[in-house]
Amino acid sequence: MAPSPKRGLVLVADDDPVMRMLMLEMLGQVGLDVIEAEDGKQALAYYHSMAPDLVLLDVEMPGLDGFQVCAEIRRQETNVTVPIVMVTGGDELESVTHAYEVGATDFVSKPINWPILGHRVLYVLRASDAIARLRIADAHNRAVLAAIPDTFFRLNQDGYYLDYEQGHDLSAVFSVEHCVGRHVSEVLPKDIAERLLEQAHTVLATQHIRSVDYELVRHGTVQHFEARLVTTGSDEVLGLVRDISERKRTEEQIRRLAYCDSLTGIPNRQAFLETLEGELLRSRNGNKKFAVLFMDLDSFKRINDTLGHNVGDHLLKVVSDRLRDTIRPSDLVTRAEHYNNNNLARLGGDEFTILIPDLERVENALNVAHRVKEAMRRPFLIDAHEIFVTASIGISLYPEDGEDCNSLLKYADTAMYHAKNCGKNNAKLYSSSLTMQIMSHVKLEVGLRKALQNGELYLLYQPQIDVASSQIVGVEALVRWRHPERGIISPTEFIPLAEETGLIVPIGEWVLRTACAQARAWQADGRQPVRMAVNLSAKQFKDENLTQIVVSALHDTGLAAALLELELTEGTLMDDARATMVTLEQLRAIGVYLSIDDFGTGYSSMNYLKRFDVRALKIDKSFISGLPQDSENAAITRAIIAMAHGLKMVVVAEGVETEEQLVMLEQFGCDVAQGYYLGHPLPHEAITQMLSNQHAPSGQNGYALLPQAGSA
Repeated sequence: MAPSPKRGLVLVADDDPVMRMLMLEMLGQVGLDVIEAEDGKQALAYYHSMAPDLVLLDVEMPGLDGFQVCAEIRRQETNVTVPIVMVTGGDELESVTHAYEVGATDFVSKPINWPILGHRVLYVLRASDAIARLRIADAHNRAVLAAIPDTFFRLNQDGYYLDYEQGHDLSAVFSVEHCVGRHVSEVLPKDIAERLLEQAHTVLATQHIRSVDYELVRHGTVQHFEARLVTTGSDEVLGLVRDISERKRTEEQIRRLAYCDSLTGIPNRQAFLETLEGELLRSRNGNKKFAVLFMDLDSFKRINDTLGHNVGDHLLKVVSDRLRDTIRPSDLVTRAEHYNNNNLARLGGDEFTILIPDLERVENALNVAHRVKEAMRRPFLIDAHEIFVTASIGISLYPEDGEDCNSLLKYADTAMYHAKNCGKNNAKLYSSSLTMQIMSHVKLEVGLRKALQNGELYLLYQPQIDVASSQIVGVEALVRWRHPERGIISPTEFIPLAEETGLIVPIGEWVLRTACAQARAWQADGRQPVRMAVNLSAKQFKDENLTQIVVSALHDTGLAAALLELELTEGTLMDDARATMVTLEQLRAIGVYLSIDDFGTGYSSMNYLKRFDVRALKIDKSFISGLPQDSENAAITRAIIAMAHGLKMVVVAEGVETEEQLVMLEQFGCDVAQGYYLGHPLPHEAITQMLSNQHAPSGQNGYALLPQAGSA
């Protein structure tokens, strides 16, 4: 038979060797190891050196008796409590009582029932192990509870607090006295108590964990709590209450970051789209109508460019405040209960959207747009700057214009661009024809982007005639576009598009290079040199690479700088006077000829004309067209010519269409003229023929004759 496994080490202390022998035999039969001690002193020594799992002490021993040894062991113990069984001389109550008083775990009375002694000791050992495990588990539980800030409570099925343990976060709990024995409705507000009790009943019925979120106002501050409920019996629920105020604040901050525009504080695009989606569903179910307004500030980029982005950002903040005031619920022709803060949003840049729910008439949306437009027209005072802006507004309607969010927003955007094209500071309703226009516009833009690489652009040249000698002294290069499907497209259609898209810069460079190459070709044929005039747009003039582009074109074609005339409008020159002076100095240093185009339609002052030091003025054709009958235009033209000559500038008259106009201009002393009477824009072959047929000019006109090398 296999031996029983050892189950523990027992220290037996008795001065009677026969008793020790019998105990050793009985304990060995149940698989226990035994240490023998002859007296109390030896028992204490073995206890310290051998660390037994159980001590069996005889009460009557010489020197230290069993009671003294037990008391000393208990005094010296730290964390571990060893079970001690006392062997008494009888069942005297006094001995048994004294044994327990000094710390005994159990007792065995003489005469000993030897067959059951081993089993009695094993039982005590098992009980001791169970108690030890309970102590460890209790210590672990206490450590866990100490680390958790939650408040614990127990509710019975009727809603009365059976127990309440306050957590570390004292602001998140009530006192024990305030809760235990009371009904939950006496502790919490009625609506919260009802929800908590409802969930407690659900937990008891389903055995699933449930939670309840609620708010309490404590010390003037709103606090958020979460109570998690779990069943602990057939009629009891355990609840853990945690203060989640910080989590709620974090969630709100995240929500603000996700749904609020960081600059203005109003809802952003995502928030507006969700509001629009909700309104779409509500209006569809209720058979209602609503409108979407899309607003864009006119010429906002000019404010950023001239006053700086800080001023621009400040303006957007003030604009959002003014919009918020303008579309208050009392101002909207809508039911106020359906208005919320997300009805106004900033989509990005200077674009804002407004939702008008419960629309009864289209006029109501137009009225709101008109109020917004008028609000924007009032001056804005920002950082000592009085700023004037206007707004273009597009309006789309549900369900007439679209039945989904993207369509309604897109169509409102389309209507806004139509408002801009109609002169800005305007509000327009969407119509399906606008989409066709936009599609045509986009298609034209795509075609224009391909026009350069596909060789669809070409130049015509309009001759400029010296008034005194009737000789061609220059030509103006004019770009044209031969579309593969639409044929010739008017410059009035594609030049503004090129300006808008920025394509004017690469197109302008191509015009410059092509024109310079043609002027050099005419000169190489041995003909009288003629000056080539090329228009510069505002975007080209502001291009930081302009000077390098001009130098490169002259170098690559071999054209003398004096034979290249760059025409700029008054508006281009006056847009940023300081930057203009720098660019003009760079161009003059190259040696090119500079002139002001369409003079008289802008706002140049005499002082700026003198500072800019350009070589020629081109009188706008609007002043020439009324000659000779229009006396006011005649007076203005005469004054411009006199002023220009006083500043030692050459004068060119544009739009000459009759002999009478040419005669009058000659009388006024005009230097050069161009127009249909003198020659339409022509291909280079026709200009080549005209140059071949004319004689060298006899006049000494400063425009006709080339300046000395190195001069501008």
